[in-house]
Amino acid sequence: MYWLNGNTCQATRHTAPSGPVTVNLRVASRRMEPTALPGATPSCDARPEHRWGHGVFRHLFVPAVLALSAASWAFHEQGARFLKASSIPLDFTSAVLLLSIVLLWCAEQAYPANPDWNYRLLAEGERGWSGWQRLGRDLLYLFVITQVTTLLVFLTSIQVESGLKSRGFGFGISHSLWPDALPFPVRVLLVFLLMELSSYWLHRAAHRFGFLWRFHSTHHAVTELTALKALRTHPLDNVLFYLARYVPLLLLGAGSEEVVTVVYFGAILSLLAHSNIDVAEGVLGLVVNLPHYHSVHHAADLAASQSNFGCHTILWDRLFGTFQRPAEGARPLGMQPVGPRTLWQELIAPLYRAP
Repeated sequence: MYWLNGNTCQATRHTAPSGPVTVNLRVASRRMEPTALPGATPSCDARPEHRWGHGVFRHLFVPAVLALSAASWAFHEQGARFLKASSIPLDFTSAVLLLSIVLLWCAEQAYPANPDWNYRLLAEGERGWSGWQRLGRDLLYLFVITQVTTLLVFLTSIQVESGLKSRGFGFGISHSLWPDALPFPVRVLLVFLLMELSSYWLHRAAHRFGFLWRFHSTHHAVTELTALKALRTHPLDNVLFYLARYVPLLLLGAGSEEVVTVVYFGAILSLLAHSNIDVAEGVLGLVVNLPHYHSVHHAADLAASQSNFGCHTILWDRLFGTFQRPAEGARPLGMQPVGPRTLWQELIAPLYRAP
């Protein structure tokens, strides 16, 4: 068995008569060389061609995801027409998100940060559940709970937006507070930074105040990260984040096109941040919330989890001093006390008591 965490791959040889032998392998460098106890056999493929391919993947995967996302958004109108003509019962954004989940799942199987987090269907994993049970719970959130969340957010948005519109505020309502004269890409960047700033502070508040933590704790109950875990959230937690992200933009009169563009890329970045993929930091690691950054935030250790609050970018964490790099070796995930949680405990119990 082995796991990848940050830049370290740990391998264990189970045949030694005196007990397991652990070897640390550095994968951030060009060569993967044992640092101790030569002769132990790592589970990860150490062939030169594998090391070369893994290195290329680690450095190019995140830029490739962003490039593909940008390309798909550039042709979203054509894609929407295609889906409508083909009678596929999905809008363009939903179709892209499902394709993103499939792409990230494939990458998780090929180059996982921690192989034990993947859905090994016949093996036990999170809280002793089989892989089928874990996958079933995540798919339930994807196809059912997420729809409930979407409905609640939609109903909330109708009330909020109609109320503000009657007072002269709303998306695309031009007034002096929003810089309409700026180029569209600059306005998109401004919307992104403002949404992330408000999300950052609500996220910190959710970890500090008990009432907010009731709902946010559902997301932190998971002890294994995969792309689908991004959807393991309480519907009311999503409503609160909607209010934090969009009300300031409504008050400023931000354009709806800029907001929709940011929501599209934000959904893909959220899946990426929760994915179980071994990627390199690179230049994008200065801004993008990478998987190994976000795994620190999901640590069972309370002190470690009070860091890396950014949803899609790590920029505000760097600015406000809450950024933390992952430690060497595997780190348990979840929240204390870690134990079995039913759907009732995840979705209903937070309505009347703290976790």
